[in-house]
Amino acid sequence: MRALRGLIRLVITLVVIAAIVVAGTNIYVWQKTKDQIVSLSDAKDQDAQVILVLGAGVKPNGSPSPMLTHRLQTALNLYQAGAAKTILISGDHGQVHYDEIKAMRQWLIKHGISPQVIYADHAGFSTYESAYRAEAIFSVQRAIVVTQPYHLPRALYDCQSRGIEVWGVGAAGNAYRGQVERNLREYLARTKDVAWVLTEQKPTYLGPKISLDGPASDTDG
Repeated sequence: MRALRGLIRLVITLVVIAAIVVAGTNIYVWQKTKDQIVSLSDAKDQDAQVILVLGAGVKPNGSPSPMLTHRLQTALNLYQAGAAKTILISGDHGQVHYDEIKAMRQWLIKHGISPQVIYADHAGFSTYESAYRAEAIFSVQRAIVVTQPYHLPRALYDCQSRGIEVWGVGAAGNAYRGQVERNLREYLARTKDVAWVLTEQKPTYLGPKISLDGPASDTDG
């Protein structure tokens, strides 16, 4: 019985420590990024190098999900407002039959964006990797990041960790099917990304640098 009580106390202690770590890292990320979340009208005055659009799920037919569509619409609005002259789409194209990049590119072109200004990162398998590769591969220095409001703090933190001067614009819509579970996962994901930054984790893939001044067709994949 004494051993059981000791085990229970240990478990409770570990749970409390974990809760403190998660809460602390979330507060840290929020505080570090809160001033960088701006409106579209403010974002267009930041002289950004690029609009970085983070990938999200696509439908079985290959078209963007509602969440991804809202991100693309926000990026389109920013581009049309003159917030930046180029767009960097970053998402998961790790499988032949799953291609966020193709869905994003086709949507933007369909809505009037020239393919000559759409650069693509096919190995943006996570928020952390998209931010890391934006700086390491594409030499991004000043960016406007587009994603949903619940996701913006982590996206901005990851970019800041790579030395990118960054602003975030929340895509319209912040409540989708499964959003409660998504919000809960995001708490843990912020803690995970803080740990990855502190331990200097490398992305799945790196590779040669790609200039945003070069032809965008080099990133068609």
